[in-house]
Amino acid sequence: MQLTVKEALQVYPLSEARLVAGGEGTSRMMKSVNVMDAPDIADWIKSGELLFTTAFIMKDNETDALRLMRRLNDRGCAGLGIKLGRFWQSIPQGFIEEADRLRLPLLELPFQFTFSDQMNALFKAEHERSHRLLHEVVQKQKKLMHFALQQQQQHRNVFAELATVLNYPLAVIGSRGHVLYGSEGMTGESLVQGWPWKSVMHRVKWNQGSCHRVPIKQNDEEYGFLLVFTDSALSLRAEEELFQQAADVLAFYMDMTYREHINPTVQDEMRTLLTQYLDNKMTVEELTRLSENKGVHLFQGTYQCVLITLEPSVFAEGKLLKQIHRELQYNPLMQFTASQHFQMEDGILSIYTCPTGRDYGEELSGFLLSRFADVLSAQEAKGASVPRFWISKMKHEPKSLREAYQECLDTRQLARRFGMKDRALQFEMLEFAYVFQHVPDNIMENYCNKVLEPLLARDGDPNHILMNTLESFIENDGLINEAAKQLFVHRNTITYRMEKIGSLLQMDFKKTNDLLKLKLVFTFRKFGRDKRTARP
Repeated sequence: MQLTVKEALQVYPLSEARLVAGGEGTSRMMKSVNVMDAPDIADWIKSGELLFTTAFIMKDNETDALRLMRRLNDRGCAGLGIKLGRFWQSIPQGFIEEADRLRLPLLELPFQFTFSDQMNALFKAEHERSHRLLHEVVQKQKKLMHFALQQQQQHRNVFAELATVLNYPLAVIGSRGHVLYGSEGMTGESLVQGWPWKSVMHRVKWNQGSCHRVPIKQNDEEYGFLLVFTDSALSLRAEEELFQQAADVLAFYMDMTYREHINPTVQDEMRTLLTQYLDNKMTVEELTRLSENKGVHLFQGTYQCVLITLEPSVFAEGKLLKQIHRELQYNPLMQFTASQHFQMEDGILSIYTCPTGRDYGEELSGFLLSRFADVLSAQEAKGASVPRFWISKMKHEPKSLREAYQECLDTRQLARRFGMKDRALQFEMLEFAYVFQHVPDNIMENYCNKVLEPLLARDGDPNHILMNTLESFIENDGLINEAAKQLFVHRNTITYRMEKIGSLLQMDFKKTNDLLKLKLVFTFRKFGRDKRTARP
């Protein structure tokens, strides 16, 4: 029998009983029902038994009755049902208070029904429940088989589909202990408590039910764990076997999805084609045609490229790049837009579709930093190579793919030269710097000092208020309101300061030439700061 006391109280005729005390313990699991008619019952009771009694052995001494109830609770008694009218006309108040303290369900049984009536009803209810559960498991196994045999579709959210098949909330934890998927409400650090886990099926208590933790593995490859949350504190063996089958199906899908892109027949050949195209040994029309012959559609409208590398590259781990590539392929949380991902000599090249025909550089930057936050923090903590994301501008035509890839490489090169530590950088942000990338550092510094000399002079701006205001003004493209928001001051304050700065620098901020000059100055200053920060 696998019923909680709360569930048992819904079965007629036990539903006619009154819960007198111990309401906080109705979640106790009831495994069997027994009749308490012997004084030494506490020596024989099994954990999980619900006891029925007429109170005959407790009627003479309330102190002994309390002592017996404590012993029953210590032995794991699920609850105590007392039929009044023969030996007790009412349950003593002290007995009720002790049951509340122990959180031991105390029931006043209906007088008109025999113990056997109630016991038979409970056993019948348990039998029907088990039969119903087995039927549900069989139906779920059929759905799981259908799910496993479905043709694989691009960008298919198999995790959500599996949750529908099992009809339970679930979560999928990746091989690094990170959350790949969680049903509604199933997120947060509590899911991975106690990580790392042993690669065996394990059931743990979760709220009022259970969490079944099943390893997802195929041969020697471990992909993580499937977590299934049920509302029962105990489990049905057939249901546990269903969860294991679900994990096996998930492992097969994850392995197949990964191999579709990693095996030599797809990934290696695509790497070769892309390399030939980038080396000007193939036209984009040939690349597109040959890719589509392999079932890979590179272009679906406007697009942007992202190059993922590990920096410093001298310490780069091939295993980590493989993990990142794998997640980009099969993790539905990584599906920012329709995309293709290829391992290249320099790292991972991703081609993201821009569905609305606008640049997604800022969104891509935030998205990738968020999704790989755990990798970034873990790698930084141990001083290892860290993933970095170089993002091109949006491109409208397939023939611009080579240009987009070059923008990613140029962004990486500029970040290295100027010691920029940003984990994600867009070419658009560095495009201005790209023009001046070959200017020597001393010339940059001399130019900045010359332009900003009035603000750098001793006592000219002791608290750097004017300098910070000017920098915010330039960063926000000359918008007074935006600069005021950034500095948390009134727009009139910014207006007053800019008038003072204009007077000191002898500049007119309405003139494009002066604004361009200051844009160049603060670009050079940023390079200098980032480079000094990057030095050990």
